[in-house]
Amino acid sequence: MNGKTRIKLFPLLLIITALGLYLSVRSFKTNQAEAAQSPSPKYIFIFLADGAGITHLEIARLYSRQIHQEGLTISDRIMKEGSLGLLTTHSADLLVTDSAAAGTALASGCKTRKRMVGICQDGSVPKTVLELAKEKGKRIGLVTNSRIYDASPAAFASHTSNRRHYSSIVNQYLKLEPDLLLGGGRDQFLPRSRKGSRRKDNRDVINLFKERGYAYVSNKKDLTGVKGPKVLGLFSLQDMSFEINRDKNTEPSVYDMTQAAIRILHEGNRRGFLVFIESEHIDSAAHRWDIAALVPDFREFDRAVGLGYKFYKKYPRETLLLVTSDHETGGLSFTRGASPEDLKKIRSITSWSTSGHTSQPVFVGALGVGSERFRGYQDNTDFAKHLFALLQGKKSD
Repeated sequence: MNGKTRIKLFPLLLIITALGLYLSVRSFKTNQAEAAQSPSPKYIFIFLADGAGITHLEIARLYSRQIHQEGLTISDRIMKEGSLGLLTTHSADLLVTDSAAAGTALASGCKTRKRMVGICQDGSVPKTVLELAKEKGKRIGLVTNSRIYDASPAAFASHTSNRRHYSSIVNQYLKLEPDLLLGGGRDQFLPRSRKGSRRKDNRDVINLFKERGYAYVSNKKDLTGVKGPKVLGLFSLQDMSFEINRDKNTEPSVYDMTQAAIRILHEGNRRGFLVFIESEHIDSAAHRWDIAALVPDFREFDRAVGLGYKFYKKYPRETLLLVTSDHETGGLSFTRGASPEDLKKIRSITSWSTSGHTSQPVFVGALGVGSERFRGYQDNTDFAKHLFALLQGKKSD
């Protein structure tokens, strides 16, 4: 090949090289995008701040910064690095929901009436995201500082026409066999003949769980050392203690239970897990207009979310982290003229408009695989619908 021929071919070679580079970069970007939008997360965390509205979050954030010189993982990490959305809260029959109807919407993707758990308005019995996750081979768990059979956890793992059918809910847990159950509510696991029992029969449900291979723990020390793969932890007869009252030597917090849950569900697990983690005390404190109890529990809940965030940082391409609420409680706000310095006397600068729930939409922060689906203003039933799609490996529209 002579010099003139080389000169004539040189532009063509440049074009071919440039085209090859373009196609390689495009392919790389496409692969990156597909990896970032992997349709099915291996690990799913659902953190529920029961009763928490935007104001509860903001007051806890400001208090943490002003009094403790600390931020919140929820606002400073999850919402900044991921997606932020709002969810409606109304039920099928009421503009102001209860936790049963709201929990059913979040867990099963259908509207229902007050007090109904895991049953749609038309009477049909839907599958919950927790049940589907188990079918897909994932480990599943429920964690709460309320009674483990209370409306919110019950909505993810049981089906009943009335949230107060506690024994039925516990019996359904036994049938479903979640890999992990941590919370209060030992009274519905004890036979009627035992002190503290509120069952109407003599079933020793703790023993029945043990017969199915569960390790049973009832205090913080035993929780720290317990081995899986299946664990039942009941740390009080009914609700567990508020943070301001909790005996930190004997009773675990939401943070402690979350730490144990991650260890137990993740160890030796190739298929992944879905875990529901709730702080119910935010709702309980708001019903009582007790901001001094609410803020420490919100901060402890945020610490638990921090454990989820730490897990996500290790497995960012396999994890979906969700933080949300079921409804707002109390109509909470600051009083007029309150200043940052006044946070030191927080009781005197907050006001409440009701001792019940409100119709306010609630936040949802999402980070990780599929998090973009939760962005924007949506119905609370969409929360479950997105999870169903992700569990089934369906790409977003």
